[in-house]
This record gives sequence, C-alpha cells and structure tokens, in this order.
Amino acid sequence: MRVLLATDGSKDARTATVYLRDFPLPEGSRILLLSVVDAPASPLDVPPVREFRAALRAEGRRALEEARRLLGPRGATAEDRVAEGGARAEILRAADEWEADLIVLGARGLGGVRGVLLGSVSSAVAHHARCPVLVVKGRPRPLGGVLIALDGSEHAWAGVRFVLALPLDRGTKVRLLSVVERVHYPSSAPRLLRAQLRGLLADMEKERRAELDRGLARAAAELRGRVTRVTRGTPTGTPAGEIVAAARELDADLVVVGARGRGGIERLLLGSVSERVLRDARCPVLIVKGLREP
Repeated sequence: MRVLLATDGSKDARTATVYLRDFPLPEGSRILLLSVVDAPASPLDVPPVREFRAALRAEGRRALEEARRLLGPRGATAEDRVAEGGARAEILRAADEWEADLIVLGARGLGGVRGVLLGSVSSAVAHHARCPVLVVKGRPRPLGGVLIALDGSEHAWAGVRFVLALPLDRGTKVRLLSVVERVHYPSSAPRLLRAQLRGLLADMEKERRAELDRGLARAAAELRGRVTRVTRGTPTGTPAGEIVAAARELDADLVVVGARGRGGIERLLLGSVSERVLRDARCPVLIVKGLREP
C-alpha cells in the first residue's frame, strides 16, 4: 500500500502522524511524507524574496523531519517531498503522480481554522481525491474498535475490502452498521388512505431492513475470518446521525464510510452522508472510494 501523509507540523498533523505510526498497514507498504509551502508569487528576484522562500522551504523540511521522527521505524524508510503552492492542489497532485492508495492528514492545520472540527484543506482533499482519505482527529490510539457503515453501495463495500486488506489484530472490535431511513407519507394524503399508506411504508422499511441485514451478514462472514469480535445493527433513523452516535457508543478508533451512497450524484466524489460523518465524528474517519477513476 502506498500511503501519502500530508503534514505542516501543526498539532493535528502530528496527531495524524502518531496515528499512522500505529495504524496496521500491509507488509511492504511505502510512505511518502509531503509538506506544502505556499510561497507567494513575486516577479522580483531579489535577496529578501529568495530568503523568504528559502525560509518557507526550510520550515517545510522541519515538518517532514519531525514527522519522520514521530513515525518511528516507519519513518526511517519513508520518502519525503516539499512542494510549493496551495495545499489542496499540491496534495491531490502528489497523490495522483505518486499513485497513492491512501492519503492521511489531520482534520485541521494545513490552513485550517482553530475551533473547527474539520478544516477546508482536509474537506477539499476528501471531496476530490481519487483514492481513500483518512482524516485524523481526536486522541491517537491503537486501532481497537472499527465502525464500518454499509448501505449496499459499491463505495461502502470498498470500505469492507479496504479493512480486510489490513493486518488487523484478532481482538479488534468491528461494528457493522446499516441505517434504515424512515419513510414518511405525505401529509396531504387523504385521511381514508393514511392507514393503508402507513402499512405500505412499514412493509417497505421491513424489506429494506431485510436487504441491509443480508449485506451485513455477508460482510460479517468475511470479517470473522480475520477478527473474533464482529457485531452488527440496523437502526432506523438518519444515516449520518446514527453512524456518529454508534461511533461514540462503540468508542471507535476509526469510522469507515463509502464516499458515495445510493443517493450520491455520480459527478461528486463525496456524498452528503459521508460529508456529515466526516464533519461530526470525533474520531478518525476513513472515506473509501471504489475503483480509482481514470
């Protein structure tokens, strides 16, 4: 697995680095440490301008060296690169050029605003990257509990496949969750038909739950060959809210969601549910996408 870690030396970037240090990666994985410095363009080629740009590059280099140290043994063999430009564009460019399988970055920093759970750069990268993106927030801990959200879509199943490719500890707790969205009948429906409509909608929910349960059973069967503690649930409610609540209840160290669900618009790389989970979850969130797009 080829993992790109974006860092600027900020607190959240250091958190992401420590999280990656202990994150289970397949044997033979490679890491690229990327620091981006935004040096303002200037037509003047004079010593003060050159010195300013050199100082920015040196700051980026220091962030890389700190990340290498925090990564421990993994840092010793990591590649590194200082890029110049806007953080969002350069992270996405490097991920494509290096053919990254995973981008890891902190929730804030890289231009983020203090006090906001999700910064503009991490949000933009999650929206536009063509590979999975791991946004790290909260206190870094070894991967003891994983919540995987499934809705039957290809992107959600890509999340299961991603987790299956990791060398998980056998004792890792995995919670599989599918949310049944409640269907409401229109308030304008004739009174005489309301009982009939309620029964019809209840049958639709029942069928949807049965469909989701089959998917969870399939995922659980595959995961039980890798870990010993797999549970599943199909609550009724709002998908993003139920996923965030379940992650809190599990005290999850990672939430895995597909980039787009069944309601996703194909031209968008991040759907509304995954976007809300990424914004509201207090633990690291892995946004997984299907096959790499051309």
